[in-house]
Amino acid sequence: GEKTHNLVMPGLDGLEKMAVLMKRLRTAPPANIAGVDVVVRKDYQDGTATGCATGKVSRMELSGSNVLRFELADGTTILVRPSGTEPKIKVYLSAVAPTEEAADAINDTLGKAASALLKA
Repeated sequence: GEKTHNLVMPGLDGLEKMAVLMKRLRTAPPANIAGVDVVVRKDYQDGTATGCATGKVSRMELSGSNVLRFELADGTTILVRPSGTEPKIKVYLSAVAPTEEAADAINDTLGKAASALLKA
């Protein structure tokens, strides 16, 4: 199943905050999301796939889009894609059995990460 969640970055500097958040997710990516380990991290901007346990980086077919994908140990996939026009980030959650609780926990984690960053 899939769920979509919009993380809205309010304020005049919303677009800037969004860029900062994406940059932070690249430079200091979460080791786990909602308590589940991140196994593979994919960055469609530079076409890299990183195995989090080994740190091994492999190449994907380059697409050049500003999208990050986190693959979790339990088979959940999280896709983070900022809007090109509005200060909001779309978060796509795809899980084997996406419970409301799991979706909420992931939204909560990303929301917290976002708000922590925005305070910075």
